[in-house]
Order: sequence, then structure tokens, then C-alpha cells
Amino acid sequence: MKWIAMCAALLSATGTSAYASQAGDDYDVIFAPSPQAQRAEHGVLIGLERYLTKTIAVGAFGTVLVREGNEDWQQAEVPTSVLLTSLHYVDANTIWASGHDGVLIKSTDGGQSWQRMMDGYQLLEMELDWLQQREDYLTEAMENADDEEQAYEYEYLLDELSFQLQAASIQQEVGPTKPFLDVFFIDNQHGFAIGAYGTMLETTDGGSSWTMVNERLENPTAFHLNKMITNERGDLFIIGEAGQLFRSEDSGANWDILDSPYHGSLFGGLFDQQGRLWVYGLRGSVFVSDDNGDSFRQIDANTRYNLNSGTVMADGTVVLAGHSGTMVFFDPQNLQPQRYEHSSNVPLSDVLQDAGNQMIMVGRSGLMQFIYPATAR
Repeated sequence: MKWIAMCAALLSATGTSAYASQAGDDYDVIFAPSPQAQRAEHGVLIGLERYLTKTIAVGAFGTVLVREGNEDWQQAEVPTSVLLTSLHYVDANTIWASGHDGVLIKSTDGGQSWQRMMDGYQLLEMELDWLQQREDYLTEAMENADDEEQAYEYEYLLDELSFQLQAASIQQEVGPTKPFLDVFFIDNQHGFAIGAYGTMLETTDGGSSWTMVNERLENPTAFHLNKMITNERGDLFIIGEAGQLFRSEDSGANWDILDSPYHGSLFGGLFDQQGRLWVYGLRGSVFVSDDNGDSFRQIDANTRYNLNSGTVMADGTVVLAGHSGTMVFFDPQNLQPQRYEHSSNVPLSDVLQDAGNQMIMVGRSGLMQFIYPATAR
């Protein structure tokens, strides 16, 4: 799991439940506007992205912070108070963010204002409809199977689906809880949102409407989907729980499951300047592929801490960040690691290169900085 366990740890000191109770019985975190805070840059932040000279950070209570160049950070007005988990720039003006409780929000003015485009109540109805349609399809397929082996495969899928149907029925009574963990757009109209328990949505109209497409992935046990990335030629990759790795070469219409090098959770991935695919996650596990995900080799990260996020510096250095303030810088030529620890020692959830060798990170302590190089461990 990427943020499900991690965010629980990050939020443990923020008083989320107390905040909700103080707001009254009618308070709904999905629809409550994000509270304006004098020290919002010091609150829990999860996601960080940059486009040209503008940097945006998102996090707890629907917080969105925007910085132009080296100016001060400004808090945007956001129509939700859920924990926001990730960001995706489509262009300079169009930005998406994903969040807990089935929330997706969109900005069309460079992050200054936001609109809620999906909420957990819509997601609950969508999921139940999809599960029921999937049950009908698999039942018919099993009854019309060509042989016993094929019928058994459909029966297995139906058994797995039955657990999801039971959970969905219970969830209807409990209410929205399922988080989106990433959102990714191929262009202004075509995008995906992925998240917990194998959830994957697709839009082809800029987010005005969404379709559940979980069945496109070979993921019958509904492992969490943590991150979606692309390479220069437009192939899409999904990185997930239990080492799940998927690749699409046709803009997400069809997906192949890759032979994973690891069966623990993978939290993220990136492509470096040489076109190599990096995936990383639990217990400092790092793997690199030179052939677009067909095979991987393990890279020593000199740490056993979870690695949550990564970036590529202007000189090609790959930087991975994780728990206990851990940052690992990999030489782009020999892939040798240099490990550092941020003085905060808090979990780092995202990292970017700022000016020169200065890094900017987000995590439990909000916005943080680190200057590289320093004394490596």
C-alpha cells in the first residue's frame, strides 16, 4: 500500500477526527471547503508537482499551495477537505488532483481555483453497477465455457468478485472511504484515476464523465494501484501493491501484466534520462529495467526504509525519498547510491529539484528543503 498506511501515520498527529467532530454532525469532509490556514505550508502535505515556473503542493484537509517562481506560497480555495494524494499537470492551466473518499478536483486557471469533478458517493454507485454487470458477464461466460478448465477460471473470478460485492454492499451503508491514489491524463480529454482495491476510472471528455474500467487489468484480488507513469513514446505503466506492474501500448485500451521482480508493494516509478524504467517501494527495494519493463535488475539503495517518491535532476541524477527523512541520490552512469537523511527525520512523500542543488520535499512537516551534496551516510 502506498498512502493508505502511510497517510494514516502522517495524519495521526493532525487531529482529523477531532476537527470533524467540532464541525458538527452535518459535516461532510467531501463537500466542506478546505479551511484557510496561516501556516498551511507546515501542515501535512503529500503531493508535489511543477510546470515551467509554477509549483503546487497538496495535502491534508484539501490543502493546495501554489508558488510562482520564488514567490511566497499561496493557499488556493478548494471545495473539499479530504486528504489530497497526488497532482497531474495537463498544461499550464489545467491541473488535476486526486484524494481520499473518491474525490477528484480540477483547476483550469493554473491552480488558483478548483472544481470538484468526482466524489465518493458517485464512485460508490459506479462501483456497485460495475460489480453487478461484471457478475452477470462472468456467470454467462462460465455457463457457456468451452471446457471445464475455462469454466473453473470463470468460477474462480466469480468467487473473488463475490467478496468485492459484499464489501461494496457494506460500503453503501458506511459511506465513501475509498481513496484515489493517482490521476493521470494523456491529453486534455483522455485521463485515468487509480486507487485502492484495484479501482481504475477512465474519462474521454476531460473529466465531465467517468467509466469504471477495472476489468482491463489482470487484478482479480483487487490489489491497490499506486502510481501511473508514461515514457517518451506514450506507453502507460501502473505500479501497485504486491509488486503489481502493468503496461499499455495503446493509450490504456489494453494492459499487459509484467513479470514483476518483487512481490512486496511498489509505491512509485519514473523514467530517467536514459529511458530506463525505475520502480521502488517497500524496504528500500529499487529495480531498474532497460527494456521497457520486460525485465528488471535490482539496484542497491543503501537503505531499508520505504521509498515513496522520486524525481530526476537536471544532470540525470535519480533521487528517491522515503521514510525517516531518507533520500537516496543515484549516479546516472554507474547507479551508485548516496544516502542522506533530512534533519526532520519524518516520512517524505514527494520530492522535486528546486533551484540548483536545492531539493524541495513534502511530508508530515509540510514543505521542507535540502541542499545536495552533503555528507553521505
